[in-house]
Amino acid sequence: MKYCILLFLTTFFTNLASAQEKTAVYEKLANYEYVDVVKGGKKKKMPLLIAFHYSGGNPIETLADYDLLKTAVRIIIPKGNFPKRSGFSYYPTNYYQQDSLTQYNLAMKSVDSIAKFVAAIEKKYNTVAVVSGISQGGDISFLLAKHYPHLIQASFPFAAVIHSFINKELLHQAIIKKPIYIFQGESDQIIPHLLTKKKVGEIGNKMNIKLFTYPKVGHEISAEMKIDYSKLMDQYLKK
Repeated sequence: MKYCILLFLTTFFTNLASAQEKTAVYEKLANYEYVDVVKGGKKKKMPLLIAFHYSGGNPIETLADYDLLKTAVRIIIPKGNFPKRSGFSYYPTNYYQQDSLTQYNLAMKSVDSIAKFVAAIEKKYNTVAVVSGISQGGDISFLLAKHYPHLIQASFPFAAVIHSFINKELLHQAIIKKPIYIFQGESDQIIPHLLTKKKVGEIGNKMNIKLFTYPKVGHEISAEMKIDYSKLMDQYLKK
């Protein structure tokens, strides 16, 4: 019975997000369409959160990942430029069929493009953003912190991939002081949390990074995880 109720609610909210996405009003800047949602206020000068959806996701459903924030905030969510399933991707649709080096190069091409969007949004609102995202969106928020730390206040990647090439790059890079908070389930079948833990340990002396893991949580955001990162994110948005 509980499973049936959960399945019904999941299907209901997925369909609702899909319906809302079809009627969403998008703006465009620096080659990306995006939604601009003000939560808890109406002033132009507000804290800024730029969030990124997962591969095959969309901006409207991504808004729900930040519904526990208590700080008045402007949330910007760009839409990936590559259609995928019923949503969008920031990486080319054949990205996951490529070898690891090709994947990293493709990811960086997208991140370089997205960095221009982030810079344009921050110029528009004269505010430095907090960045965040889950899965592919987590990859983006992590890579922005690594390659464009001057553009962000802090980064909150959820269930993100840490590419092995980053270790070598960091040997020739100054210590990155901008805070990075990675959140991941310990039952993630896509990105093993022990591998993430190992990589965080390897790069922790070159990046201001902290990992939070959650038992019995998969490649997703749990209720406990959302409570934890929302409290922490609020601290940066209030600055």
